[in-house]
Amino acid sequence: MKIQEVMDKIYGFHPSLGEREAETIDGLKIGDTGQECTGIATGIFASVEVIEQAHAAGANLLLVHEPVFYDHFDKEEAKTHNEVARKKAELCEKYHMVIIRDHDHLHAHRPDGIYYGVMTELGIRAYCKTDILAKRDPGKFAFLFEFPGEGIPVKEFASMWRDRLGLKNIRLIGNPDTMVRRMAWGGHCLNNSQGEIRKVEEADVDLYVPGECIDWEVAEYFKDAGGFGLNKAMMLIGHFNKEELGMKHAVTWVSRLVDYQIPVTYCSNHDMYWYLDQ
Repeated sequence: MKIQEVMDKIYGFHPSLGEREAETIDGLKIGDTGQECTGIATGIFASVEVIEQAHAAGANLLLVHEPVFYDHFDKEEAKTHNEVARKKAELCEKYHMVIIRDHDHLHAHRPDGIYYGVMTELGIRAYCKTDILAKRDPGKFAFLFEFPGEGIPVKEFASMWRDRLGLKNIRLIGNPDTMVRRMAWGGHCLNNSQGEIRKVEEADVDLYVPGECIDWEVAEYFKDAGGFGLNKAMMLIGHFNKEELGMKHAVTWVSRLVDYQIPVTYCSNHDMYWYLDQ
């Protein structure tokens, strides 16, 4: 099967973006799609580590969720606009690696292709109280979870995430003795985010997990909540780490699309961060 045929199957599987199709960031980023597909790899983004893993697994098609050449749209000139991008392009050419991005289409699924995969891989899908088939409401959290009884100690919960994701460590803000009964997933928690604080209080959230967060506003709120001994904590694992398991889960549906005729391998980016004591 040619790589182009595999690409057609993948994008044909996804719902249409309608008018947004003309502006999607998805599609081919580098490589010759006319070659035979020897294997498919999935990953959150095409780091050097992931490209090496994909090649070692015998794959020449890498399906990723995030940008490849440090530019949201991965424009053609992005492949050569700095030394690191040039080296990555050369590595792909050396391995005859084709990289395609699957971001807008995966998030357009109902349920969301990334977050459904994450909650499935974490084993917490049954606790999701958000209608995963409904169109996302920007005025509410992406997903809200409720756990039975007195909840789960936040340190135990964070350890579970760390182990499932293969992280070196996890950053937490707030009360270290928080019992997690209600957890919310947020998106990009950047500036102008007072709306997130309002949502935290309205939903009575004990643990908030954003994609990423600036230190002022929401992070400050959770720091002070912990200072007052309130049952509130925030877990910061980074945007890539938070969504990575969605691309691990992608192995299941990609394998079905190619009728299990081509090996499909998940390549972990592992931890985005490294720490001085490790």
